[in-house]
Amino acid sequence: MYQPLHLKYRPQTLSEVIGQEHIVRTLINAIALQKIAPAYLFSGPKGTGKTSTARIIAKSLNCQSSNEPTTKPCGECNSCKGITASSSVDVTELDAASNSGVELIRELISTIQFAPVEGRFKTFIIDECHALSSQSWQALLKTIESPPRHVVFIFCTTELHKVPETIVSRCQKFDFKRVPVSLVASYLKQISHQESINIAPSAVTAVAKANKGHLRDSLKLLDQLTLLGEEEITSNWVWELSGTIPEYDLLTVCENISKGEITGNLGILQDWIESGKQPTAIHTSLVSFLKDLLVCKTNLNGRHLTQLEEDTWEELVSISQLWNIDQIRNAIAILMARQSLMRDEDAHLWLEATLIEIVPTNKGSHQSQPWKDWKTAQDAINWAKEQLPHLTQAQLQEHWQKLTPINGKKAPAWVEAVQKLQQKQLQQA
Repeated sequence: MYQPLHLKYRPQTLSEVIGQEHIVRTLINAIALQKIAPAYLFSGPKGTGKTSTARIIAKSLNCQSSNEPTTKPCGECNSCKGITASSSVDVTELDAASNSGVELIRELISTIQFAPVEGRFKTFIIDECHALSSQSWQALLKTIESPPRHVVFIFCTTELHKVPETIVSRCQKFDFKRVPVSLVASYLKQISHQESINIAPSAVTAVAKANKGHLRDSLKLLDQLTLLGEEEITSNWVWELSGTIPEYDLLTVCENISKGEITGNLGILQDWIESGKQPTAIHTSLVSFLKDLLVCKTNLNGRHLTQLEEDTWEELVSISQLWNIDQIRNAIAILMARQSLMRDEDAHLWLEATLIEIVPTNKGSHQSQPWKDWKTAQDAINWAKEQLPHLTQAQLQEHWQKLTPINGKKAPAWVEAVQKLQQKQLQQA
């Protein structure tokens, strides 16, 4: 029977949990030293391993291959198999998103006094626990504080701020972090090799980036891509199936904006909409890419602060010279002001209007004559600092003092000198 990748490769021991080293180490030591807390609270983004870790703990506590809790559950005994199949009589899993009422919680509490049937511990895993009603939390409060020695509660949530502080203070809290894209990509490469999936390295990275480091969602997308029947899965297929925006399109959009090209961007936007890209995804991609543009403008060696491919970064370095910092900030601010409109039924029209609005209106003569805004020499140096963030004020002051005027005027000579310094920096980069 076919088994989806996200289930087939679900971690079965703590050491198999990806990207949560601090949590894995602590829990392994807790089990090895027999220091089991009565209640745990796992919080963090979706797809980071919270529920999987909770099930692994339940297996570790009850595995019948050992006379005591073990850090390496066998996965073959009746207890381990029952937990894997969600049929263990000693492990109760509750999805609070659909079972938040106090009556169900009271019924659960009424069973905790009974001893485990097969294992050593009765484990209660409550997923999306933030959805529990206030009455449910109140009913649980005393039980969590002083449960029987054979009972362990594990609460999982993506919204920690909704969990009452009185509950948080009675649990051992673990914060699951988003798994780095590079680590997800490495894991996907390993699985692709094991499953004989022919996928390009750039496509593997695209899968990880499309799902923002969520392991489960990344595996689901990889599984979906295998159904294409292609000889090799490429980045284009990833962008098509995931609904994400290709980086080369975003480069074109940024270049068009800097050149005052409106119709070209409207055409690109129309292509995105017609190919099924959601306005929210388009908006998020634009904001994220402009953020990367700002990083590029202020730090030519800052690629590690982004998730861009090397060739994309190199092109962005060139495009960044057509922008100034204030223009980038203004474009981001305009996009963020429209965020609430991206779920409107006319979101595509709002996107069109926004792409038109973020095109600078002061192109042309003002772009070639920025000195129209300068009143002092320091204004000229401050302008140059925006264009050349890698140089200090003292270095720019030195260049200004050495400047030879053109037709008796320093301003146009200064613009020319700054442009030459930009070109030199690009060559060095």
